[in-house]
Amino acid sequence: MDLSILLVQYRPDEGELRRTLASLLRQSCRDFELVVADDGSDEDFFPLTRKILAENGFTGAKFVKLTPNGGTVKNVLNGAKQAAGKWVFTVSPGDYLYDADTVAWLLEVLRRDAPRVAFGRLACYADRNGAPIQRPGDAPFDRTPYRPGAYDAKTAKRNMLLYDDGISGAGLVYERALLQTAMDTMAGRVRLAEDFSLRMFAVQGIQITRYDRLTVWYEYGGGVSTDARARERMLGEWRAMLALLREKFPRDLTVRLAYEYYFNDRRKSRLVRGLVGRLIVPQSAPFKKAQRAWTPPTNGDITILRAICAFAEK
Repeated sequence: MDLSILLVQYRPDEGELRRTLASLLRQSCRDFELVVADDGSDEDFFPLTRKILAENGFTGAKFVKLTPNGGTVKNVLNGAKQAAGKWVFTVSPGDYLYDADTVAWLLEVLRRDAPRVAFGRLACYADRNGAPIQRPGDAPFDRTPYRPGAYDAKTAKRNMLLYDDGISGAGLVYERALLQTAMDTMAGRVRLAEDFSLRMFAVQGIQITRYDRLTVWYEYGGGVSTDARARERMLGEWRAMLALLREKFPRDLTVRLAYEYYFNDRRKSRLVRGLVGRLIVPQSAPFKKAQRAWTPPTNGDITILRAICAFAEK
């Protein structure tokens, strides 16, 4: 088995779950394993998921539940341990495979390039009472360090650790053994941000491969990292990840600088805080100016998203 799709959920919305399953069942190629990993939800919808899969001729899915709730990192780890594929593609209720040929394309590039970890482009949307509308959005801002065959490890590390130009966790594909090792390392330290593993990979020098095909419809505004209150929580997650990185890579200069920058709190004098901020990540740097001025693209064909919703309604 080459590919396992890991459906990671916590208190899933039934409509979003149905549409995510619809995006899987519409695939022109079903040569993949499905693992549904629930993080201690009161209502996991496992019976409904089994019913929908069976009615559409999809058998053999695996279901695993983490009890009690342990957070996304532990849930991903729990699911990855049940997976058999060489690679694991992660998705959550509310995220949908972009079109009917996404799995066929993914298998082609995985078998051809054998990346250890890779990402595509996002098509973002917002759900308005069951009527999805397109929204601008994609990540990261700077995609140049991740060009296939021309990976720029130094710039990738700088962008992710210092310039907060992270790669979205939606639709990442990992070598399964690499994912398990990363989640094992992070479990108990980082709770929600499994995609911070890519920042650890950048420190380790593990190549992260970019593809320019659209792979996922991503609901922007409803996840653990896209509303204002959640962003503050994710900053705490990032500080926890930085503390872990500093322990594991104490001599890495970029890790040390990132640690000083993101732990630059009010216990220091205003002069020291100002110097730390200006010297480590100058906001006048061309990169930061361009990052702030960037208007993300509006990707995707809305008719494809509507077709997924219509399939789910059936």
